Amino acid sequence: MKKSILLFATVMLVLPLSAQFTAKMHFTSMGQERVFTVYSADAGYRYEFNENGMEGVIIVKKGSPEVIILMPQQKMAMKGSATDPMSMGNDPVASYNYYQNEGLMKVEGEETVNGILCTRSVLYNKDNPTQKMYTVWTSDEYQFPVKLINHISGSDDTAMELKEIQPWTPDAKSFEIPEGYQVMDMPKMMP
Repeated sequence: MKKSILLFATVMLVLPLSAQFTAKMHFTSMGQERVFTVYSADAGYRYEFNENGMEGVIIVKKGSPEVIILMPQQKMAMKGSATDPMSMGNDPVASYNYYQNEGLMKVEGEETVNGILCTRSVLYNKDNPTQKMYTVWTSDEYQFPVKLINHISGSDDTAMELKEIQPWTPDAKSFEIPEGYQVMDMPKMMP
């Protein structure tokens, strides 16, 4: 019993734990800025938004190959691939995570973004090492990009930045489809 407690305490000290938080995510794409509320925890993250009276929630569970989009007003949930172009176009973090496998990361230094000490890095294309794909500011505390800029051709320098970060404690259902929702598969995007 004592060995189990000691082992658990040692593991807890060694494993990095990310802070659970909520923040305002300012997301600029195609010249339009949208503001989401983001919630991040060890289980994943979710965005909540209200655009033109339409409420929505995007849920991304860590380790899951799918993304869930909730439409609370219609009591509908759509499931789709996290690597689908439509999903990645609405989720700057998923897009960045996808392209990390295609690139080479170079750390440029430290900077403070909205009062948070971050490491600034640039992700370059593996096949063309002079082509910048992303500039990203990450925080050891949050284990989530605090700011990122997408430089990929055609993205028109899409950017995301977290502001007003506050501690948050998720409940057991924060990353689940609520009861009573109709669940359907997201239509696939044509190549």
